[in-house]
Amino acid sequence: MDNIDKGENSIKFAMLYRDTEITADELNKHSDVITKECRKYLIGKICERGKNNCNNQEEIVEVYTQFGQEFNYTWSTIKNIVAYARAIDQLYITAPDVASSILAGSSGISYKNVMVLSKMELNDICAIIERLACEKISATTLFKEQKEQIQIKKRGRPKQKSRSLPRKSVKDTPPDDPDAQIMALVYTIPSWISAIENNFTNTNFDRISLAAYRRFIKELDGLKETAATMISILRDEK
Repeated sequence: MDNIDKGENSIKFAMLYRDTEITADELNKHSDVITKECRKYLIGKICERGKNNCNNQEEIVEVYTQFGQEFNYTWSTIKNIVAYARAIDQLYITAPDVASSILAGSSGISYKNVMVLSKMELNDICAIIERLACEKISATTLFKEQKEQIQIKKRGRPKQKSRSLPRKSVKDTPPDDPDAQIMALVYTIPSWISAIENNFTNTNFDRISLAAYRRFIKELDGLKETAATMISILRDEK
C-alpha cells in the first residue's frame, strides 16, 4: 500500500474508532496499514477509556503501566499519548483538515507540537500551517517562535528586536518553490470552510442584528466572486 492510500486509510480508521472501542489486539493487527500518527492516536483513545474507569491517581498509573507493557511504552509516555489523542480531538473541532493531515502523516508536526497546536485559536493555527508550507523552517523552531509571540502578547510588552536574521514573511516565497503560495491556500481554505460552517451552524440568525446579517452576506458574496474569478483565470491558463 502506497503512502497516499495509507494516509487516507488512517483518517478513515481513526474516525471509525474515534468514539467506538477498539482492542489493543485489533489495533496491532492493523498497524501495517495505518500511519504511526494514527496508531498513536488510537492507543491514546484505548488508554483514555481505561483511565476513565479509574477512581484515583494510583489506579491510573497502574492502568498506564499495563497498557505501556502491551504497547512497549513507559507509563509516562502513555500519559503523553493520551494527551496527544485529546489534542487531535480538539483539532477536529477547531481545524478538522489540519487534524486529518496529522493523522495521515503528511503534516510533519511532532506529537508534542500537536498538543501545542490544539490550544491555539484558528487564526494562529492557519498562520502556522501557512508558514510551514511557504518557508524553509523546522516545525520545532516555528512553534518556539509562535509560543514566544503569544507570551509577549499576554504580557503586553513590545517585542524585542532579535539579533538573528529576520524571518521571512509568508509572502516571501522561496524562488525555487513555485507551488508554495498555492499549497498554503490548499492547506488553509478547508479551515476557512470549516470555520464558516461551524459558525453558521451555531448562530441563531433570528437574534442577530440586521447590520451583521447584511455584512455577513456581503463578505460571503465577495468570497464567492473572488473564488469564481480565480477558477476562471486558472482554467483559461491550463
